[in-house]
Amino acid sequence: MNIKISIVFFILLSFFNLGAISKNFNNTQDSFKNLENSISSTSKFEADGVKLQYKTTDNIEKEIFRIKQHLINNIDGNYEDLRNNEFEIYNKDLDINIKMWYEGKYTYVEIILLNKNLDYSTTYLKDLLKNTENNKMKDVQYFVYYEGKELNRDYTIDKLINENNLKNVKFLDINNGYAGTGYLSNGDKINFALIKYDTGSHIIIGTPMIFATY
Repeated sequence: MNIKISIVFFILLSFFNLGAISKNFNNTQDSFKNLENSISSTSKFEADGVKLQYKTTDNIEKEIFRIKQHLINNIDGNYEDLRNNEFEIYNKDLDINIKMWYEGKYTYVEIILLNKNLDYSTTYLKDLLKNTENNKMKDVQYFVYYEGKELNRDYTIDKLINENNLKNVKFLDINNGYAGTGYLSNGDKINFALIKYDTGSHIIIGTPMIFATY
């Protein structure tokens, strides 16, 4: 993991002003899937993931128990308590981190699911988390990202833009490549990075942002 590049990119996220998150996740998922398919044809799968954020009026203890039971019953893996109101479940393919905290009268929840299995698409991962939803959840937000490695040598920032019909693209040169934002055909905002490591070139995309370090 290149820590310096990660720090630079997260600074860029603020610079580009991420804006509002799309309320129609199904439409977002379809558009992102098309972009994901396009990029996977020019690179090899490295990782993908989904992040879920929401708030609830249930207290932390009740919500921790509910989420913990759901994940343990539906995902084979090791369970580990971390810090206060934080735990994770992991196996050879998946790493799921859950954090909860109070703000005012609400319990806020963040669930991050990272995957290393080529057979698990972002649609599949999103469905795993969507099954945790109930009618007490408010301000539900999903984030999706995909990372490909061994990017074709002739793949450029212009190809990314033109082949995927990205609009209103803004990007900056960074130490080992490019980072920027653009809009999909349905109007959803994405962040992207084309990075050259010692081991080869990677491409990372996320909507509306890339939530994982790399």
